[in-house]
Amino acid sequence: MTNKETEGIRLSKRVADILKCSRSEAEQVIVGGWVKVNEVVVDEPAHRVSHENIEIHSTAQRGKVPLLTVILHKTAGQSCLSKSHHDIWKNLTPELRSKQDRSGISLTPRLQKFLQCAAALEDAASGLVVLSEDPSMLRKLQDERTPCEHEMLAEVQGSVSPDQLRDMCPTGLKTSISSENPEKTGLRMAFKGYQPGYAAGVIENTGLRLMGLKRVRMGRVLMAPLAPGQWRALMPYERF
Repeated sequence: MTNKETEGIRLSKRVADILKCSRSEAEQVIVGGWVKVNEVVVDEPAHRVSHENIEIHSTAQRGKVPLLTVILHKTAGQSCLSKSHHDIWKNLTPELRSKQDRSGISLTPRLQKFLQCAAALEDAASGLVVLSEDPSMLRKLQDERTPCEHEMLAEVQGSVSPDQLRDMCPTGLKTSISSENPEKTGLRMAFKGYQPGYAAGVIENTGLRLMGLKRVRMGRVLMAPLAPGQWRALMPYERF
């Protein structure tokens, strides 16, 4: 038996043979976390195999790999900037994956590196954030010409007067009272597009004290039922 036979063949060649696709397409499937070798996800195309059992997720057909988009329930204090001491990428663990996730994809460390934050929140805010490796998805969510609607819930200290509520409805922003008591008032705010700090600025310019801010919806995608810190992959049929 030769050394070549002992070492086996590259996983990318085996996957290309199985899927009847090109080697480069097979590498995309592997790097995307869609391939298991003996029930363990392997994301290294150069990994050598011989007689191991190879499983390829049904979504990855003929090397056509759907690009990954993840939604995550950010907690207050986390950063949407990568390499921050307490950034949102640190949440992307199997333990914090929602049981609602039906994608079947394995989020490998290699794949995590490709995910970019599509619509950031300020550190003090919580709620829905989107991470994607899909350039078209990133362009859509960052396009200022056709902005996506963002729905946010805010809590302010004390009551809100009619004049203050009117001042929180500049062009492109709808604000309504969702709950109120003598200690605090809940506000529902809908924006076309969102820049970190904008909601806080609108509220504080009326003289109100902001106590909490949470994004609950982007376009047609809701954060619910993700618990704080949890994440899930966006399904191919879901659209913003």
